[in-house]
Amino acid sequence: MLIKNILVYLHLLAMAVAVGKMLEYDFRFLRFAHLSPTAERTAELLRTKTTMTHALQFLWLTGVGLVYLGYASNPHYLENEKLWMKFVTVSALTLNGVLMHRFAFPHMLRTTPFLALPFRTMLGLSLFASMSSVSWLFAAFLGIARSWNNTVSFQYVLSIYLGLIAVTAVGSMVLLSTLRQYHFKRSLVSAMEFSSD
Repeated sequence: MLIKNILVYLHLLAMAVAVGKMLEYDFRFLRFAHLSPTAERTAELLRTKTTMTHALQFLWLTGVGLVYLGYASNPHYLENEKLWMKFVTVSALTLNGVLMHRFAFPHMLRTTPFLALPFRTMLGLSLFASMSSVSWLFAAFLGIARSWNNTVSFQYVLSIYLGLIAVTAVGSMVLLSTLRQYHFKRSLVSAMEFSSD
């Protein structure tokens, strides 16, 4: 019992660190998306990436330990469909992280402001971010949604997960498109005022 409690504590701690770091970085990023990355913000991105990677590795390690203990004490433990949805969510999170490392971070580390990237590139990167945010938050929710244990179907939980991804992806695209137009117009007005002086 002590080992299980320690694993649960470490599992929740890894989740809390990751979600907190992700939200902190996302809100700060939106404030500076129209500006060229500085060395300080690039370093912050790399620190966030490292923290999230370690948290995800720790999440897998403690999660596998908890599943092993659960199955050892109850052979029907793996029949809980919510458990399999959590596995799918964390797997999607892991795959998304690999793809972000391969495709997203090279763009994020350039000197071009995020909102000045080609439109399709900007929207593609927003999909990675949406997937990451929804997956982390949904995995955290599944961890505390004990009333769903052995009571909800895999398809039901999957439909909620996919729906949240779709809504978040559309919302982030609309938000970034709006910010892009706003800063473009503001830059245009500033350039016109400068040229008239």
